[in-house]
Amino acid sequence: MLGVRLDNELESRLSALAERTHRSKSYHAKEALARYIEQEEAKEQADKESLARWEAYKENGESVSNQSVMNWLDCWGSEQEKPCPEK
Repeated sequence: MLGVRLDNELESRLSALAERTHRSKSYHAKEALARYIEQEEAKEQADKESLARWEAYKENGESVSNQSVMNWLDCWGSEQEKPCPEK
């Protein structure tokens, strides 16, 4: 069980939302917390993947040039769409 203290403004907003939607304040708090945790976990995973890519780059120096990526992006949606550039 978790108890959370809300300031007056947030408590009022939550109460008003619960009343408008005919859902409990607990329901909305749980939904908000679940979404927040998913968002933070996704950020954490993205950071972890970025760090792994950086470490791999430092080890082998392999990369795709900015110009190759820009050329690829410029062709998106055209008749001459190119495949993703590779190292």
